[in-house]
Amino acid sequence: MFEQLVSKLPVGIGIVDEAFNVVYLNDFFLDRLPHELRKGYTEQPVTELFKGQGKFLKRRLKSVFVLQHPSFSYWEQRPHIFPFKSSRPITGEETQMYQNMEIIPIKDNTSDRKLACIFLQDVTAQASYFRAQQKLSQALKKEHAEQRKLIRKLDTAQSQLIQAEKMASTGQLAAGIAHEINNPIGFVTANLDALSQYASHLLAICDGVESQITHFTEEMQEQMQSLFESNHYALLKDDITELIDESSEGLSRVRDIVENLKNFSLETADCYQNIEVCSVAKQLITLISAQYAKPEYKFECAKEKLEVIGDPGTLKQALMNVMVNAAQAIEDKGFIKLSIIENDNDIAFKILDSGCGIAEQNLKRIFEPFFTTKPEGQGQGLGLSVAYTAIEKHQGKVSISSKEGKGTVVQITIPKSPPQSFSTDNSEPATEAFSK
Repeated sequence: MFEQLVSKLPVGIGIVDEAFNVVYLNDFFLDRLPHELRKGYTEQPVTELFKGQGKFLKRRLKSVFVLQHPSFSYWEQRPHIFPFKSSRPITGEETQMYQNMEIIPIKDNTSDRKLACIFLQDVTAQASYFRAQQKLSQALKKEHAEQRKLIRKLDTAQSQLIQAEKMASTGQLAAGIAHEINNPIGFVTANLDALSQYASHLLAICDGVESQITHFTEEMQEQMQSLFESNHYALLKDDITELIDESSEGLSRVRDIVENLKNFSLETADCYQNIEVCSVAKQLITLISAQYAKPEYKFECAKEKLEVIGDPGTLKQALMNVMVNAAQAIEDKGFIKLSIIENDNDIAFKILDSGCGIAEQNLKRIFEPFFTTKPEGQGQGLGLSVAYTAIEKHQGKVSISSKEGKGTVVQITIPKSPPQSFSTDNSEPATEAFSK
């Protein structure tokens, strides 16, 4: 009766031996295995049954067997340990299962064999609720922030000018913050490099002692062997290098993001200068992908170095607004492709996304200030309006084509050099040069 009860419990229960071979799986696990593996699953390594997370499971199991302490993994840390699906109770919709896992050391009373029991809990409903609450909280915070901004903007009819000035201030602030962050990143990187070298030297010393242990007295050999085992040297040696490498990789990612943020935000006075557009585009993709990670980002440019003469602040702002709109139009998986095309007298930025698209009746209004199709509180409708003004300032053109449910293509074309009358005095260009 107990075995029947364990088999039917709505949680995953699996038992694994020290060789990582599966001893037992209850129905929760078996029902989710491919049919060809259900009969002969015993005495197979768990790392072979679930190859996608084999390395992670092996590390956790090894830690449990060596330390004889439970190991926990929560969905916030690693959402999908096992490649299982979860069905929603009402709709029946299948989604990737969010899981909490606990591994407990146990012992076979008949043979004293060490075993590990894997408990797997389906927490998809709780995770979905938690994530929904997070999104709601973020939306409320954003709504409040947008409302405060809107109240300030309604004090003047020059909403676009205020937005541009605010973006410039934010850019200067971001550049300052990036500079400050670089200081701790520098010494943490240096310390981590030194720690890596120290760890390498310590492991070399321990390996040297271990290789010479046979030359010691029998009593000394036993003491040294006991010292290695009590401090779990084999596990420490296996883990320490990987942990340091993972930390260095994460720190390098932070450093790249901060460097791109600093470079992208650095602005000079409102004037025309040479802009290396490929570098700007790469920085832009790095920054947006850090905030909007779902889309796949593609970049294409015929030349490694391509320059135009323009105002870097307003041009970056225009490209940023269009790219952010593209990222926000993709709810799940999709892609955004930024292509830079050189013509005889101008440069074209082509931004293609596979998002939700724009309804035909809205295409004529998308550049109007305060026009937005986003839910209330999630957008002011100034992004494309500001982009319009920025490209107009460069006497450029914008063309947009879109199909609802298919995606959108935005092409921004600006001259390689501004008109002579505009290159020094920054006077307003003729609006006829801009087309929607």
